[in-house]
Formats: sequence, C-alpha cells, structure tokens
Amino acid sequence: MAQAWFFNIPTHGHINPTLPLVRELVLHGDRVTYFAGPRFEEKIRATGADYGDYGDAYAFEQSRTVAHAVLQGSQLAEAATALLPGVLAAVEKERPDYLLFDMSAPWGNIAAQRYDIPAVASFPHLPFNWRTFVSDSRLLKKGYQSLRPGQGYYRELQRQTARLARKQKLRRPSEINVLSSSAELNIVFSSRYFQPFEEYFDDSYRHIGPVINTDRADQPFEFKRLPGQKLIYIAVGTLYQANLTFFEHCMDAFGGGGERYAVVLSVGTAVNPADLGSIPDNFTVAQFVPQLSILDEADLFITHAGMNSINEAVMARVPMIGVPNTIEQSVNAFRVEQLHGGLYLEAERLTAEKLREAAEQIFADRQISAGLEKIRQSFLDAGGVPAAIEAIQAFKQEHHIV
Repeated sequence: MAQAWFFNIPTHGHINPTLPLVRELVLHGDRVTYFAGPRFEEKIRATGADYGDYGDAYAFEQSRTVAHAVLQGSQLAEAATALLPGVLAAVEKERPDYLLFDMSAPWGNIAAQRYDIPAVASFPHLPFNWRTFVSDSRLLKKGYQSLRPGQGYYRELQRQTARLARKQKLRRPSEINVLSSSAELNIVFSSRYFQPFEEYFDDSYRHIGPVINTDRADQPFEFKRLPGQKLIYIAVGTLYQANLTFFEHCMDAFGGGGERYAVVLSVGTAVNPADLGSIPDNFTVAQFVPQLSILDEADLFITHAGMNSINEAVMARVPMIGVPNTIEQSVNAFRVEQLHGGLYLEAERLTAEKLREAAEQIFADRQISAGLEKIRQSFLDAGGVPAAIEAIQAFKQEHHIV
C-alpha cells in the first residue's frame, strides 16, 4: 500500500475537483492523507482518505476584496512560513511514498524537493504562459492591474519570501514559487483544446478535463419563471465577491424584461440581499444557489469565470458572459470567447446596456452553441479521473512505488 500525502489550500475551487480523484486513489489501494483545513474534514473523510491537520499554525485565508496577484503571493508565502516547520517535520518523520500538492501550496513543493520525494501537482485552473497575456489587449491591461506596483504588495512579498528563505535555508528560487508550483507530473483539470498555447506545455502536464463532484446534496430551490422566459443565472463565486454596482447593473439590464427573462441571482454570503434595494419581480435573489441544478435549467450564465464554474456550465451546455475579477479568471473568459462559448466583458467598463446587448448577441448567435459543444467534447475526450489515475500509476511505477 503506497502512502500519499496531499497538501491543498482551504478553498472550494481548489479542493472540489480533487475529491473524486482522491476517492479513486484510495480505491486503487493507496493510503491518502489530505491536508486542507478543518472545514473540509468531512468532505475529505468521505473519499476514504485520512484527514491531515495543519494544526494551529494554519490561519491562512485569501483576501475576498483584493485581486492583486502579488498580494495573493505574499499571503501564500506567509502561510508557507507558518506551515513549513510542522509540514517538514511530519514529512521527514513519516516519509510518505509520494506527495501531491496544489499549485498554490508551495509548502508541498518545498517538502518534496527537501526530502527528494516524487510529487504530483494539481492545477485547478489553467497553467500560465506569458504569451497568453500579450495576445489580447484586455488581458494585457488586466495583467498590469493584477501585478502593478505602488500598493506595497511587492515589498510585502519580498519580505515574506526573504523570511521564508531565511528560516528554511532555501537556495533554489524554484522552491519558492508561491503562485504556481509545478512538479514532475502535473494534473490539469481542463483540456488541451481549452489551454491557451498548449503546444508550450510538455507531457508532464496531463490535461484530464474537468472533474465535477456530482455527489453534492443540493437542497430544493424554488425560483420564479413563467412559460417562455429564458432563464439567466448570475453568480460571482465564493472567493471574490462582486460589489453592489455589479448587481445593480444586472437588475437594470434584465429587470425591465420581465416577459422575456427569469433571473436567478446568487449574491454570496458577503452581500445582504436587503442591501440591493428594490428587486425586480422577475428576479429570484439568494445568497446561496445550488449551481448544478440551476445550470440544468439555465439558458445563459453570467459568471466571474472561475474554472470550476466554466467547467460546470460547459458540461451543462450553457453559454456564458464572463465578467472576471482576477487575471486567471480573465484568461478563462477570454478563452471561452475565443472558442465561441460565450463573451468576455470587462468588469471596469461594465454597464447594464453592455450586459443586455451581450445576452441578446448570445441568444441570436448559432455559432455559440457549436463552439460550446466543441469545448464540451474536448473535456469528455480528455479522460477525466481514469486518465489521471493512469498517469499517476505510470508515475508510481517509474519511481518503483508500490
């Protein structure tokens, strides 16, 4: 029985895609210990894996209000500084046969290199290639906004990485890649067709398509919809919350079309629906919506363009309007538009009129349906969990792990 340890960060978008994979690893005879934070303990144990406790040192939570990539990097470096003493001591003592770590969990990468343990990285969103950012003016602008100096984030990142390197005596820069740690084998939860500039990613990147956890126990959810109305579903994800202005644009765009549209608006837990003021009659507003169930009924999805949301919409054959917050979400939205699965609107230039025009364009464009189906087929052809298991088994065999 091979012993594997999985290091992740406590966010749904990074953990949910991995759970079916972990379940299969356990069924194939591996003993998996999964570290991700206490609020995910029940989900982890349900896969058959052991729950690994980061301990009191783990108090990391990404900002829900700032999308600056360098700030995220400094937060991850701070988390790594707090976690590494315990992680390294445990790995040194137990010596698992191989490690798995999320691309945003650099402590897993550092442990693998420190003790020369074979490792697999998990990519819940697309690996980056610099060519992507210069291929579209919107991405170039978003990249600058996500990396621009002036807020003190660079100084904080330098301070945190210097502290981390000093405390752990790290000499190789590759050991401190706080935003995108890779490994000998990299499991990407998308397809090569969807990956921008896929030809620049070698065979160590195994694109397996999305892994959607359908075991969620969705609660019944009632919404208002009249016969003949198109259903528009609007949601902004769980990590970065949209501001009230975004929701006001949505209500202005579609509130006047009561006969044409029914709208389900998920505002997240950071927004009180009462703060929205007068809500149009054709809107159903809630802080939480069972997304898979709503997508089964929806005609259009207006989304922040997180990878999990895109995957679920594509598999449900729902076209999208992407209104991203972060640079990785912008790449996702750009790729959806480029492959004719929807449209990309810039959050900074959003208006009710642009939203309404984009929706009408999607409803009238037959090419959208064909483009969406091509993306969907690429996801299906990528192989899913069985492809990931095949790659990991070959990786284990190469390293004589039994």
